Amino acid sequence: MTKSTEVAVSNTENAEINYNTVDFSQPLPDIENAEVAPFDLMADYWTPEKLGENKRVFFDKIGTRFVKDLNSDGLIELECAFFLEQKDGEVKSVSNGSKRLVGAIESNQIKRGTPLLITFLGKTKNKNNNFQSDSWSIKPLKINL
Repeated sequence: MTKSTEVAVSNTENAEINYNTVDFSQPLPDIENAEVAPFDLMADYWTPEKLGENKRVFFDKIGTRFVKDLNSDGLIELECAFFLEQKDGEVKSVSNGSKRLVGAIESNQIKRGTPLLITFLGKTKNKNNNFQSDSWSIKPLKINL
């Protein structure tokens, strides 16, 4: 038995993605000619390089991913914001682990499926140490369906 894949976006409901699944206790269906979903689950890590760089995205979730530790050769688990970005007819997952970006999304209780314009405003010096943090603008987008 299989389930169909759907992506639904509306003004009042969150985006919902239902993945195909099969029961391994049954004979497997032929997937040679199966339809490929219009989105990629592999998340690209977005590191803005220029002041004013922006993305129009749909908020997906706050989750963790492993990234290279800047102080060693190892990996660390980083809390990230994950988004879906639609570009040139394809949808891909994009993430960013800026503490200010993740914190702003959490504190504003942004719901899954919310369309956003996220703009990189540059780096600002931290008050408590010598490091710098990314600054952001996060603006909800209104979609006319």
